[in-house]
Amino acid sequence: MDDFAKIIGKNIKVMRVQKDMSQAELAFSADIDQSYLSRVENGTVNVTVIKLNRMAVVMNCTVQELLPAMDLSQGNNV
Repeated sequence: MDDFAKIIGKNIKVMRVQKDMSQAELAFSADIDQSYLSRVENGTVNVTVIKLNRMAVVMNCTVQELLPAMDLSQGNNV
């Protein structure tokens, strides 16, 4: 999997831990499978936009906070 997916997964995990949530709690509240969430956090699967939004809503953050920082001036997205 590419770096973009790995960074998203890491950002989700960091936010989840900051919110003091287990994977099981986030998965249940966002109506996604816990094994899918685990694969997302490990960067081995691309998360869908809909599921990313569900997680953001549950964690009370924006989707943008879960995405990698983008430096558009350098033409480098990751």
